[in-house]
Amino acid sequence: MPKKPKGDFFKSVDNDKKILRFNARFNTKVPEDIERRFIISFYLGDDSISIYEPAVKNSGIIEGPFLRRSQYKNIENAGNLITPTDLGIGCNVKINGYAYHILSCDDFSKKYL
Repeated sequence: MPKKPKGDFFKSVDNDKKILRFNARFNTKVPEDIERRFIISFYLGDDSISIYEPAVKNSGIIEGPFLRRSQYKNIENAGNLITPTDLGIGCNVKINGYAYHILSCDDFSKKYL
């Protein structure tokens, strides 16, 4: 039985509780999905990503967690894991089969990038 690879201990300790947050929308031409907005959270401690969809009144779409926290591969970047540099403002990124367009980010993310 192969053993699970060990994570980077110092990286997880130094970057614990540091989160980069980005506002994004679907990169699609489907009329129902054009106005959907998402919050993409990139956790620096373990390079994982979670996506949350905030509530919009009278949209008919259930708000809440859209994609659970995990590490995801960037299909356009030779299958490497998604990094903070892939999530720049104005960039397009494909996460778990969904294409997103990054609109903005918070102040901490701007300083970090």
